[in-house]
Amino acid sequence: MVKLQMKIGGCWRSVRTAARYCLIRSYLGTARNHGIHPLDALRDALAGNPWMPPQNA
Repeated sequence: MVKLQMKIGGCWRSVRTAARYCLIRSYLGTARNHGIHPLDALRDALAGNPWMPPQNA
């Protein structure tokens, strides 16, 4: 997905921006794998109540 984004946007302006993009994609992918809709996960995160995966002991 990162390569597709680079192709569409042309390039990443900085490594920091690419890292942030990957962090958000990872968060949404994990939420999706646990049955949480990505828009719900984003809404909750922006409201200050981010979804967190269950902790395995």
